[in-house]
Amino acid sequence: MLSPENTIIVPLSGIDQNGVHTSSITFGYVVARVDVEALEVAAKRAAEEWRLLAGRVEWNTAQKSFQVRVPVSGSLPSNYALVKFTTSKFPSTKIPITPFDNDSATFLEKPPVKFFRHASTLNSLADFASKKAPIVSLHVSLMANCACVGMTLPHGIFDATGMGQVVKALNSCLNGLPWSPPKISSSNILAAELKRLRDSESVGDPHPPGLVNLQRDFTSVNVKNVLTLGASCASEFLWHRVKPAAIYLGANVVEEMVANVKKQAADEGKGWVSTGDVLVAFLLKAAYLEEGPTSPNALTISAAVSLRGVLAESNRDFEAYTHNALLPLAFPPLTVQQVSSMSLYEFALIHRKAIEDMRNIPYIQGYEKWVPSIGGAAIPARRKGTDSWLLSNQVVGGVNKLNLGSEPLGFWHWMLPFMPDHVFTVNKLSGGYILDGFSGIRPPRLRAIEKALDGIRKGEPLVV
Repeated sequence: MLSPENTIIVPLSGIDQNGVHTSSITFGYVVARVDVEALEVAAKRAAEEWRLLAGRVEWNTAQKSFQVRVPVSGSLPSNYALVKFTTSKFPSTKIPITPFDNDSATFLEKPPVKFFRHASTLNSLADFASKKAPIVSLHVSLMANCACVGMTLPHGIFDATGMGQVVKALNSCLNGLPWSPPKISSSNILAAELKRLRDSESVGDPHPPGLVNLQRDFTSVNVKNVLTLGASCASEFLWHRVKPAAIYLGANVVEEMVANVKKQAADEGKGWVSTGDVLVAFLLKAAYLEEGPTSPNALTISAAVSLRGVLAESNRDFEAYTHNALLPLAFPPLTVQQVSSMSLYEFALIHRKAIEDMRNIPYIQGYEKWVPSIGGAAIPARRKGTDSWLLSNQVVGGVNKLNLGSEPLGFWHWMLPFMPDHVFTVNKLSGGYILDGFSGIRPPRLRAIEKALDGIRKGEPLVV
């Protein structure tokens, strides 16, 4: 048992517990080979040096919230598990490995999650609390042609940036790199800041355009709305037969695509766009390459975006804040036909504007004042005749930056046990980018994306 005087309580904010405590995130790394013993030693060392990783989730009855009890001083009991580390051996099993390079524009075949995540891996914070289980889970599957390494973390404690900090800790300990563990605090600076914004008068427009878009596309968490979202997910899986899919665009392909878009940006003078803006626009336009010109549907697009940059302007501690520090955004009203007819630059510019419209204090403050009025949490709405997409650009978090000592052959993402329909992530892989549609894409849209990729390979881009 840990003595209370050797521990501190790390509270979690309302954003940590706004639905994400029901899910965990698994990142899967495929490599040619891995030193399993060295990896386990490094994981334990990371938890020793950054004691948050050695913490245990608890339920605070008085506060009605989850928290993490962290051992910060003294030695740990001999039977205290720093991490959950499991292995499997499949000496005759091979997984498909799709070769890729700087000029690749191709689909990657996704291996099953069972090779990256042990069956006993937990999901919800309630499970972590009841079982007093380690926060970090690592699973290694040794295959005939590769090794699969999975890291699973509770989303109710870390967002992609926080998970990137865990990856950095493991990578530093594995490869002997210098690093400084992130700060552990018994106060939650985000919870305090959100309360201050909620309780104070509006510093700007109480209904900024970005928030108006979000209020249109998100709704309260009640039985009807949850069932509607669930029905939408079921329809995609059972009726439309969606399939998980990921595409890889090599460094040269992305460089040329972005250069062309930025030339158009300079010529038209409408505004700057990032590589992430262009990649998001490319995937969605490619998915609607065939059906887009005649589709009668509306289109809603939302994303989760970090608040750290905005809040760090007044408190630099937010730059290294570990826990969930993100809010959703929504695009302005669009139709599938509009997106189909836009240039890649025009659509990328809409994505950039949606981000800029939420990276400001009036948006954050407006969100914090609005959410209590609908019951304290919001989920994506689903409407008939509307295609809805949710995306997450995780590149800045650096979750891909785990050097396991051999050639990277793939990088994957799962959100379990529940994920909305039409979700994809953007990450880096070997100099290029992987766009992982991990919740599934309809087969006709997969064929449209393949057509767009074929155009790139032939030097005749169809999405411009």
